[in-house]
Amino acid sequence: MKIAYLITAYNNYEHLKRLVDSLNDSKENFFFIHIDQKSPMPNCFSDYKNLIFVKRRKVWWGGWSHLGAIIDLIKAALKVEFDYYILLSGVDYPIRPNSFLYNKLKNGGEYINLIKGFQQHKSESRVKYFHFDSFDRRNRKSYRTRFFSFLEKKLRNLYIKKEYPFFHIYHGSTWWALSHDTLAYIDKFIKENPTYVKFFKSSWCPEESFIPTILGNSDLEVSYLNNLTFTDWNSNPAPALIDESHLVLFSNQEEFDSVYGNYTPFFARKFNDDSLAIIKKIEDQLR
Repeated sequence: MKIAYLITAYNNYEHLKRLVDSLNDSKENFFFIHIDQKSPMPNCFSDYKNLIFVKRRKVWWGGWSHLGAIIDLIKAALKVEFDYYILLSGVDYPIRPNSFLYNKLKNGGEYINLIKGFQQHKSESRVKYFHFDSFDRRNRKSYRTRFFSFLEKKLRNLYIKKEYPFFHIYHGSTWWALSHDTLAYIDKFIKENPTYVKFFKSSWCPEESFIPTILGNSDLEVSYLNNLTFTDWNSNPAPALIDESHLVLFSNQEEFDSVYGNYTPFFARKFNDDSLAIIKKIEDQLR
């Protein structure tokens, strides 16, 4: 089983190294990593022969730039054929033995969330209106943020996307595990449909609809299974850091429910550099 791990990161490099090390159990596995251009580069991977950093972009939360980084990772990884390509954030970590993942992937299928249409938590405003990709939406005190937020609201009266370049829209979470043929199909679609790409470049959180919509409207005869990443959104701010209460949950429960249906996670999100004690407890549970 040859796996390419595609990782987007911008901080918590001690944990990023833990993540890579936890998955680095086969000479056939490879790591492709994108580091936000606004962040310093990590200096802890100089001895890793199966890891490359792709070209850097400035990534703005909620904007096209994160999806642009993901597409860069896809293009870099597809230069070599792997059995599966798994998209992760740098603050993920496995919560089950690696054999669990390999056994799952051997059974085939595409591990990605797909839900048809607009939802209460994935509204049409995400794609209907014009959104900029050049400011930190979460920094409400920033003059730049307030300026572009004001401009976006004004543009809603002047510019609305009325023609959608898809038959149906689909949504999902950002993270997935896809086979070579499916990811190659996505890459080919991107190259052949510049209008589709242009449409999403001014959408909000496009990584949660861009690839799901490609697959949902395709005629691929594959099994779509839900993704492999557990995230706890019941906190403020969200998502929650993984703590001991989650470890109890993981040990007592294998299958979880979400708006996309039931799934069995292999990864959890999120951790940080200070999560070493929790990581050690996870490792103890896996022994």
